[in-house]
Amino acid sequence: MKIFLTGADGALGSEMQNLLRREKISFMPVDVKQFDITDFRKTNETVLSYRPDVILHFAAISDVDKCETDPDLAYQVNALSCLGLATVARKIDAKILYTSTNFVFDGKKETGYYEGDSTQPISAYGRFKLAGEQFIRDLAERFFIVRTAWLFGKNSKTFITKFLANPEKPPALDVVCDQIGSFTYIPDLTEAIFTLIKSENYGVFHLVNQGSASWLEFIFQAKDHLMFKTEIRPVKTEELNLPAPRPAFGYLLSRHYEFFFERSMRKWEAALADFLKELPSQR
Repeated sequence: MKIFLTGADGALGSEMQNLLRREKISFMPVDVKQFDITDFRKTNETVLSYRPDVILHFAAISDVDKCETDPDLAYQVNALSCLGLATVARKIDAKILYTSTNFVFDGKKETGYYEGDSTQPISAYGRFKLAGEQFIRDLAERFFIVRTAWLFGKNSKTFITKFLANPEKPPALDVVCDQIGSFTYIPDLTEAIFTLIKSENYGVFHLVNQGSASWLEFIFQAKDHLMFKTEIRPVKTEELNLPAPRPAFGYLLSRHYEFFFERSMRKWEAALADFLKELPSQR
């Protein structure tokens, strides 16, 4: 198996590289510093030359507010790149896996979202990721679309993950309390993705750790483990005056993964406990 990996230097891409090395699988990693995935001619030439069996398309602008304020760039990276890669995947009969998001939903449902639920994005980020999904569906014959959410783990750049990883804690921290969603531990996600690409079970998959919670509940769970002194102050999303709207309820349920593989990802609390064990000593 040969794999072409975009977004290789991100948290998910870095963890996937570690897994592929352990499995002794050949791969070609590319990231924005070396490779512009919006340049179709270069993408076409590079992938055709390497001729991978699998394309893992992780590269994206995941800053939701940047997508709202710079929609042209966000559309090129998060949507048009899928048009190019899906076209090449079809040419060489490669599998392609694209990572998408719970932001394709509007967050108005009162129970968790399954793979077949109607999409209705409310932000530019969600709209462009959904457009990327559609390009993959329309052009690729052997595809996996993986919707995931709220990643945490080593090298993650999320605000909460960076806070937890820093041994020097501030005296107080404001944490959003009114968004409910799914958490995803990056090593668990890479293992699930690896299971997918070894199979012929194509389609849309929700891959997240089991259970739902707010970021406030997540940080209190971490505080119980680490016993740090920081005062946690709940804030509502509207108080932050962010450029992009967020789904109030983005909880993902994984029916397809459980059906095809007769397994599910573990609960987020257990994954968080493992992540916290890897952190440097806290103060």
